[in-house]
Amino acid sequence: MGNNMTHVANASGRPLRVYYSTDRLTLQEIEIVYGTTAEGSKTGASFSISQETKMKMIRDTRIRFIHVPINDFVKIDNEGNIYVTVFVENSGDNCKMISENFHISNDRSFIVTANHTIKFQKYGESLWLDEYGINHRK
Repeated sequence: MGNNMTHVANASGRPLRVYYSTDRLTLQEIEIVYGTTAEGSKTGASFSISQETKMKMIRDTRIRFIHVPINDFVKIDNEGNIYVTVFVENSGDNCKMISENFHISNDRSFIVTANHTIKFQKYGESLWLDEYGINHRK
């Protein structure tokens, strides 16, 4: 490749949002939601507590963002080493973060796999072939 280009291949089965920067990205807000439920009857009572953590990354307009469709790839023209934060899009506007500040060296490409892990692409080969020889193309 040799031209400061990074490709992102999406084998996750869901659309992706990839934020990238030459500096580390910062998580701006964490919201913790607690819930309680109490039920009772003549034979006994039940009580449950739940906790949900929602992470929100507030987008800084200086941080670039790309959308990667299912079973597709995009290229990122970059200025050298970059940090990527990857979200898998779920229904509506919900997203699940699968990586935060993942370091991508200059001129390396990566694949987001079906189990939502990140694998480096085998240099000089197909965008879907990881460095261990596994083809993630569907």
